Parts: sequence; structure tokens; C-alpha cells
Amino acid sequence: MGADKGEWALTAPLLARSRRIAAPDLLGHGDTDKPSGPGVDYRIRLLADVVVEALERASDFPRPVDLLGHSLGGAVALDVARRYPRLVRRLVLVDSAGLPPREALDPLAASLPFAPAGFSDSRRLLSTSVDSPWLSHPLVALAASLYKGRRRNRPQLLKLLAAIAAGEDSLRPRDLSRIRCRTLVLWGDRDRIFPVAAGRRLAAALPDARLEILPRCGHVPPTERPLAFVRRVEAFLSEP
Repeated sequence: MGADKGEWALTAPLLARSRRIAAPDLLGHGDTDKPSGPGVDYRIRLLADVVVEALERASDFPRPVDLLGHSLGGAVALDVARRYPRLVRRLVLVDSAGLPPREALDPLAASLPFAPAGFSDSRRLLSTSVDSPWLSHPLVALAASLYKGRRRNRPQLLKLLAAIAAGEDSLRPRDLSRIRCRTLVLWGDRDRIFPVAAGRRLAAALPDARLEILPRCGHVPPTERPLAFVRRVEAFLSEP
């Protein structure tokens, strides 16, 4: 939520040694368009539709694809896999959203400023999201606040948050049971946004999924534990 492809700066080059990588910004995020107005309904389904459109336009990109999503991106990946199963070979869900918020979100995290308005909000969100002294340093929070402020997408994020809080496009066990692709559910053991219990619930509801726990890790494994993260993902995607 509110991040962009820069989140993969530490891990995409490592994964790209053995496979082709595409790291798009979601609609309303990063360098992707940020439309607004009465005709734009920001919700997970809209973000998923834009991802699918991008895949279909990339004629030189092999399909089906291995789809990886973190947090909000996990909810988008789940929606793509559920509605467009022929596009997805394998699925990797990292500390993923997608379940109804009341079943997944830690009660203490429910009041976090997921669309931060400034430095104070960014510092609070960062200190809760990561389990790392250097990543939760005030200078990192200041840099994140300045970087995200230049995106000028807070109105879009607030609309998206409202849709998610209302349960729009949340997946129930019946929805998850229709996702047949092999899935790795990867979770930080110290995630204070979506606790490990949410990962267990998600993995149990998917027909062909396994849960792996990353020790000493919060909500952002690609940044907190990049080498361990890449090893787990590569091992899963390389299985016969």
C-alpha cells in the first residue's frame, strides 16, 4: 500500500539471474497513472484488471507467469489467479492481504496511517512494519515520507483503503478454494500488520499451498531479509 517497484531493488536483480522479471507499479502507485474522479472506483479488482491488461499487452512475455505479490500486491495477485487462472503458473504470497480485514489485520494495526500524511505518520507506519533497528531509524522514515510525498497519490490511497476496509473484493474460503495453482505463502514471524495466524489461515484455505515462516522478520521480507527471501522463492519456483 503506497509502495512501488523500488521495494524490489534488493531482490529483483538476484531473481533476474535465472528468470525474466517484471516489476510493475500498481495503478495509483509509483510511476503508473493515478486517475481520479467519480468514474474511477479504486479497489483491488481494478488494480488486478490493470495488471492483467499489462500482461496481455506484453506479447513477448511468456505465459503462464509466476506471480508474486507482497501485502496489497498479494491481494491483487490472488484476484488475478482467481479470475484469470490460465495466466498464472505458480503463486507466491508474501505477508499478503486478501482475507477480510477483520480476519487478518492485527487489531493494533487497524489504526495505522497506511496512507501517511507526513513524517510522523511515516515513522509510525515504518516502525510497526519492519523488525529492524536500522530500517526503522527516523532518517529512513524521513526519506520515505519525502519520497512518497512526491507521488501525490494520497487521495487514491484513501479511496483504496476505504474499499478494503469495507471488505470489497475480500476472498472467502470458497473463493480461495478455486485457486488451483501451486502456491508458496511466505510470512515474517514478527509481522505486526498481518500476524502469522493470517498466513496459516490463508495457506489452509488454498488447495495447493504451503506456508514458510521467515525468522526474525516483520512485514517486509524483501527488504528485511532479502537473501533468505530470494532463496525461498527460487527454491519454490524451481521445483518440478
